[in-house]
Amino acid sequence: MPLSLILGPANSAKAGEVLGAYSAAAAAPGGALLVVPTAADARHYDRELAADGIALGRTVTFGGLIAEIARRTGYDPVRVAPLHRQQLILRAVAEQPLATLQRSADSPGFAGAVGRLFAELRGARVMPPRFVAAMRAWAAERPERTDYAEDLSQLYMRYDRALAAVGALDTETFAWGTLDALRAATDAWLGTPVFVYGFDDLTAIELDAVDTLASAVGTDVTVSLTYEPGRLALLARAGVVEDLRERAASVRELPALQAHYASAAAVDLHQLERYLFESAPSVIDPGDAVRLMEAGGARAEAELVGAAVLGALRDGVPLAEIVVIARSLTSSGALLEQVLTRYGVPVASARTVPLAHTPIGAAVMALVRCAFDQVNATAADVLTYLRHPGVAEADAVDRLERTLGELGLNSAQQALNVGGADGLPLGCVAELAGAEAPTAVLSEQVRALLAAGAGATAPLPAAEALDARAAALLLRALEQLSTPTPVELLALLPGIEVPVSASSGTSVLIAEPLAIRARRFRRVFVTGMCEGEFPTGGATDPFLGEDRRRELALASGVVLPAADDDAARERYLLYACVSRATEQVTFSYRSAEEDGSVVRHSPFLDDVAALFVEDWWARRTRRLLADVVWPAASAPTARDHALAVAATATAAASTPPTATGNETRTLGAAALAHVRHREVVSGSALELFGVCPVRWLVERQLQPQDLEPEGQAMAKGTFLHQVLERVLRSLGAPLTSATLPVADQALAAEMRVLPPEMSPGLSPAVRAAILRGIEADLKRFLRYEADDASGWTPREFELEFETELRSGDQTVGFRGTIDRIDVAADGRRAVLRDYKSGAGRVERSAAKWIEGGVLQVGLYMIAARRLLELEPVAGLYQPLTGSELRPRGAYLAGTELGSHTYSTDALDRSELDALLEEVERAALELVTTIRRGELTPCPATCSREGCAHPGICWA
Repeated sequence: MPLSLILGPANSAKAGEVLGAYSAAAAAPGGALLVVPTAADARHYDRELAADGIALGRTVTFGGLIAEIARRTGYDPVRVAPLHRQQLILRAVAEQPLATLQRSADSPGFAGAVGRLFAELRGARVMPPRFVAAMRAWAAERPERTDYAEDLSQLYMRYDRALAAVGALDTETFAWGTLDALRAATDAWLGTPVFVYGFDDLTAIELDAVDTLASAVGTDVTVSLTYEPGRLALLARAGVVEDLRERAASVRELPALQAHYASAAAVDLHQLERYLFESAPSVIDPGDAVRLMEAGGARAEAELVGAAVLGALRDGVPLAEIVVIARSLTSSGALLEQVLTRYGVPVASARTVPLAHTPIGAAVMALVRCAFDQVNATAADVLTYLRHPGVAEADAVDRLERTLGELGLNSAQQALNVGGADGLPLGCVAELAGAEAPTAVLSEQVRALLAAGAGATAPLPAAEALDARAAALLLRALEQLSTPTPVELLALLPGIEVPVSASSGTSVLIAEPLAIRARRFRRVFVTGMCEGEFPTGGATDPFLGEDRRRELALASGVVLPAADDDAARERYLLYACVSRATEQVTFSYRSAEEDGSVVRHSPFLDDVAALFVEDWWARRTRRLLADVVWPAASAPTARDHALAVAATATAAASTPPTATGNETRTLGAAALAHVRHREVVSGSALELFGVCPVRWLVERQLQPQDLEPEGQAMAKGTFLHQVLERVLRSLGAPLTSATLPVADQALAAEMRVLPPEMSPGLSPAVRAAILRGIEADLKRFLRYEADDASGWTPREFELEFETELRSGDQTVGFRGTIDRIDVAADGRRAVLRDYKSGAGRVERSAAKWIEGGVLQVGLYMIAARRLLELEPVAGLYQPLTGSELRPRGAYLAGTELGSHTYSTDALDRSELDALLEEVERAALELVTTIRRGELTPCPATCSREGCAHPGICWA
């Protein structure tokens, strides 16, 4: 049975199955290969398996597997090194005449972006002749595409010719050639079994490697993937699993187990793994197994994490059993490293920094600019080079800086002249500028700088260790380049990325989600659980976006991989994080930034909270903007404790008397006579009154005229609503994958001109860009809805109505506009949707309607039942933009709404009816308060920025 597929959720003993079989195979004379996602995973499992006495096996990445196949088959072509490949791409861009892409080609990131496209094309085995033909077929459908198609395809052809000129293969072509060589010499593999573990997805090359080894060679291949049919968290991986299932001789689907968890946390962590993004049979109290932390600002969040890590260490958790996860190390990794290091915690980070962010890299890049870029090089570059340790005396450099400042000299050449006259060691600049082989001269300078900056201490300080890694990478890069021009050196060297720390088994790991998918940890900290951060939106290909890929496939038959579903990918990443913990998971989020701006928590935290008792959220640990120092009792370090004690003493001596200003005031009879919402109300007015009565008074009663034009957010929202209505109305049928092309055509017809009230005064180019952005948002929404294919037909749009709300002897007129009503095939059941231009919010979930004063959709459901003779089975607040398009609201359990809902918003018939009764009762209670004229300021809930009208409000 050559290909064996092992499936199951994260904690289903897949590791035991695979690693146990691998250990047995590795002990045999022929050995075995274990293939894991990253080099760090390979080192980890090598250490772990060596401790178990496994000597004949090898742990490699897929790149290592390809290299081993090449070695055994004798396939040994010249391969282009990574930086040399970038150099060839840079030359192709510089040498290829371009029409529509020339302005883009002049930007710094163009060569990198086009290089990623070329790598994807070669990974999909779409070589230049085929790509040229495909792009021409695509352009033939619309002649205005011709220049663009020729630019892109000829760039690809020129890159291919550049590879041929140096007689080398790039990484993807080498991999395909290696697999071809194996298919031609299947006996060369010698039957070594292969075990693939820890992956969540496989590329086309990786799938072909698995298939070639199992089918063509006939060796035993075991592939383990985290997957369960129907799990929303694992939906992003369904495609690759079903592909492998068709090829597998055997498929084992393992059940979820609790054996990997610590006994005290087993039930709680099992609940989190089993029901994340699903409907749990019941909520539980997770105790300390699942914790939540709220911070005011990024530093406060890092300090909360640091204090919790120190607590774990005091509990006896080894350093290597703790991981701190950031969705993006680029944005938050440095601060986490800084705070943990200050707390005395050894850290190993998977983060990299650009070469220029290292001391030696900054000196080298300054030297290169001075030698080769006289137009842009400055005196600061000369000073940066001279200030590298060991290059010059600090006093002499200080004197040069003072002289330059006194004389007002700013250019590099002026600084070189003055510094050279003072005897400073600057002759290397002229030597580099005049060298026939600049890479050789630059290599010597790198070695000299590294030697000059080396201290005598052991082990190396962090800065010197970073410099040593940077120097090694830089020297290797210079060896890879082929007679680079000065322009190429200036463009290529800044792109070198340097690891900030070396791998270590005795440090707390700071990593991104995918870096830990093949390992387990006792304590897992998931940071940055904020809206727009985790989940984050995906980056689209700037050359061949989703629509162009679809058009290209239809026109030519060339099918390139579609972009991942952003929401599905992000759900999988969170699942990967939480399923790695054996003892405790801690989530942290920011409720504000350092400048005071409000940050919304991630909608994923709502999915987590839905699994646990209601007060789980209330028990969160908090460190807010006002908390300048730690409370003395919870200070993580001795220094923090001393600061807390000092601050407490100071505060006690200077605390002013407490004043209260949130008292209720009552409108007089004359003012009350002018109040508009005593007899007829709207849902938005009632919601605003519930948020803050004073804001309601100002915005809905006083209605001061705004000095500025209509807010652009409101104008954009109106435009989105109008376009979407016309597009869906044109269908006259449910939006599905079958009707999506019709919707796309209707959208294209609508998106020709931006309304004049939107962004007036901006240039035509900027307005066109805004229009394209709105079009992209609407296309994404249409695809999202079509993917659900729930079969409901949009029937009513912007439906204006007027009815009565009543409870007991209370009545009030109620009017409003329902954005959209979808009707089932039976003509009776209806789904009401209220569009929101921003992201979904937990306050709009069914469980929060009454508590949060979110009444509008519930009132619309009541109105639809009374006026339209429909049975509303769902009322949803539907985001049109943002990273998460799933709507929040309430719906009747069992209603066929597809997978794009929150299971926690499902209610049975009695619960839904009771909720609507309570909504109507709550609305009338607000009306009663309005009729009494009672106004109580609520600055805490007034707006995301606090009080919306501080000049008027008395709070």
